[in-house]
Order: sequence, then C-alpha cells, then structure tokens
Amino acid sequence: MLKKSLKEFDINVFTDLENDFAVVTAGNRQTGPNPMTISWGGFGRIWEKNCCFIFIRKSRYTHEFMDKTDSVSISFLDKKYKKEVVFIGRNSGRDVDKFKETGLHAGVDPDQNAFIISEARRVLKCKKLYSIDLDYDSLPDKIKEENYQTKDIHTMYICEIKEYLTDEE
Repeated sequence: MLKKSLKEFDINVFTDLENDFAVVTAGNRQTGPNPMTISWGGFGRIWEKNCCFIFIRKSRYTHEFMDKTDSVSISFLDKKYKKEVVFIGRNSGRDVDKFKETGLHAGVDPDQNAFIISEARRVLKCKKLYSIDLDYDSLPDKIKEENYQTKDIHTMYICEIKEYLTDEE
C-alpha cells in the first residue's frame, strides 16, 4: 500500500460509513488482532489533530482490545468483500478467528504495534488519545428507546489519524 497525505483522504462520511465497508482492527502483537465492522463514527479535528471518532459497545469483544492498546486501524474494503465484512460484524472474536474464517489477512503494521487488513483499499492508522463511556441517563428518551433497550452503552474513542494508506496510485 502507498502512504498518502491525509489531505488526499476524500471519503464522504455520510455515505461511506453507511454504504461502504469499514472495519476497525484493534489489538497488538501481544493480544493479537480483533476486527469489528463499524458504521457509527466520524472524522474531524480536535486538540489540533486530525481525528476519527469510533463508537464500540461495551459488550463487544473488540472493546477489550481497544482498552488494551493505543494503536488501531480503520480499513475500508471494496463491496466484493461484503460477505466477509458481514461475517466480521455478526460474529464475535470470542468464538471464532475472524481472519481464519473469512480468508482476510491481518497485516502487521511495521510502524506501530498494530494490525491492518491487507485486502483493504484504504487504511487509516490511528493512535487512541481518549475514551469515554456515553452517559445513558443523559441521552434523550427516543435515542435510548431506539438504540439502548438493553442499556448496552457505547464507549467513544477519539483517535488521532497518524497515517493514510491506499492501494490507489
């Protein structure tokens, strides 16, 4: 993959996170990788840094990996990997090896103690800066009813985007 300037990262977050296939991979060489499909999140600037905002429910296995490491990646995969990405989203790393089951490959990031998905067309290599649990009691009732019937709340992770990789010239 080619390193590119983050200024060349040109996704539309309102459609790409909903329609394309984004996968966060957390973990390091000690824990191993754990990928999870994501569709909630965003991109912006905070603390004079280019950041992404990742939301992961506390019940998800990936949550444990996010809390154990500072380096994570977000991989964007082509639609031809829909079956694999759906499998990643519907199955827990507690029960299956998602890479083995899907045939995707966890590439070791040579710059950070992290992993990327080798088949991705775009990858954001990130460093976790901060995390905070959403406050269930402060959420509007409609949001609680639609998204948190079991009170399985999300943690928001703010991650600095350190590098942008692409398979495009």
